[in-house]
Amino acid sequence: MTFIVLFIGLIIYGIWKNCEPQIPASYHNNWKLEQEDSWKVSTGEMSKRQFMKNIQNGKYR
Repeated sequence: MTFIVLFIGLIIYGIWKNCEPQIPASYHNNWKLEQEDSWKVSTGEMSKRQFMKNIQNGKYR
């Protein structure tokens, strides 16, 4: 009985992992883009509000 429960759990876990959306590799740890945009805020090319909106939307993850 325990084996059946574990097997069903593994099947559900596999389906769940396969259904997750894939994020492009260039999107991970995009600290250079964040640094460039923070420099734009310092020089006035971008507003701090837009920078914070980009952070909340996950642009730099």
